[in-house]
Amino acid sequence: MGNRIRNVLLYVDDAVRYETIVDELASLGPTYKTVAASTHTPTSFGSILTGLYPPENGILSFKHTAPSTVQSVFGGRRHNVTIAEEGGMNHSIADIFRNPPRESVEAVEPPFFHIVRRPGGHAPYNGFEWDTYEYCDQTAVEYLREISDEPKKAREDYARGVERSFAEFKRVLEVLDDRNLRHETLVIYTSDHGELLGEYGFFGHTHLATPEIVYVPTTFIHPDLDEGHMDSLLHHIDLLPTASEILDQPLDCGRMRGKPFGKGRERGYNHFEHVRYGDLPNIVEPAIDHIGTFERTVQSMWDKHGGQVFVEGGYFPTLLVYLVLLVQSPIGNQLLHNGGLRDLFRRFAPGHQTYGKPNFDRNDARASIDTLFTSRSEQSNRELDDETVERLQDMGYL
Repeated sequence: MGNRIRNVLLYVDDAVRYETIVDELASLGPTYKTVAASTHTPTSFGSILTGLYPPENGILSFKHTAPSTVQSVFGGRRHNVTIAEEGGMNHSIADIFRNPPRESVEAVEPPFFHIVRRPGGHAPYNGFEWDTYEYCDQTAVEYLREISDEPKKAREDYARGVERSFAEFKRVLEVLDDRNLRHETLVIYTSDHGELLGEYGFFGHTHLATPEIVYVPTTFIHPDLDEGHMDSLLHHIDLLPTASEILDQPLDCGRMRGKPFGKGRERGYNHFEHVRYGDLPNIVEPAIDHIGTFERTVQSMWDKHGGQVFVEGGYFPTLLVYLVLLVQSPIGNQLLHNGGLRDLFRRFAPGHQTYGKPNFDRNDARASIDTLFTSRSEQSNRELDDETVERLQDMGYL
């Protein structure tokens, strides 16, 4: 690249499906179909900001922080590494990385690596106050219950929400222009995961690994980069290596598993572990204690055409967790109106599912997953304060 690139702006719009604004993004820079690291926000951010797969970086939930053995982008000393200051959406990510410096794109000083998380397509769809990036009238949970019998409205709200969030992203690009920083800044637009919009009977994300949730867009924006749709596949762990290769001063992030622009990548891995945040209903808690396990893990391998998904865990505890979700979350209301109760449990329960037409079979996928990790970090847990718990409950994470 002809220009000296000193800065990176990493902009993560929440819950944006790959196809939603991909044509608009492709008009700004090279745009890739990307395999998200996880279906769960903190786990995807763990990979985005360390360049490591979820089991390697140890961030599997909002309860976890990066362990001392894992270096993230926040450990670098060559750049002013900051995270956006507004809104609870940024607070929850800052907490995971031990509260790094906060700043606005209007004020951050070069050379910088600045991280922004915005509502994107997160519930309540099209329901955020844009001056504070907080809810206007309803929490995510309240909204998802209300639209249980209005799937068409929910999809329209989702499209408007993503459009509004994308307009904010374009405003941020204008800020860089106003500060004369566009030619020395690589802008990366991506999402942490996608969103189900009525497929399989419900709206939301996290618990299933499906194409609608796994595939997200990634665009690299700079005057020296050509626009358009790229044929190759990308993964969240490729973002930091790409930035490091382009920057005038490479990132000092330690070991990273990705490759610049995903060079040579044909498949990507997605990982979710069902981490227990708090107490279960009285009728369920004794049963789980008796069984002695709660774990449910979803491992999946994807190419551009589809994926092989493996759900692991005990059948009975999985059934109990599923029943709790039906009772306590909006999913139960949505399935009541839209159907699919039995089909959803089949996808939720331990076993194997194929989505789309991947160019590899289940045995090949299983072998690849089993040999993927050279290490697995121990989790570094933290206590969630009452305010954080309430915020995550409102967003539907707990």
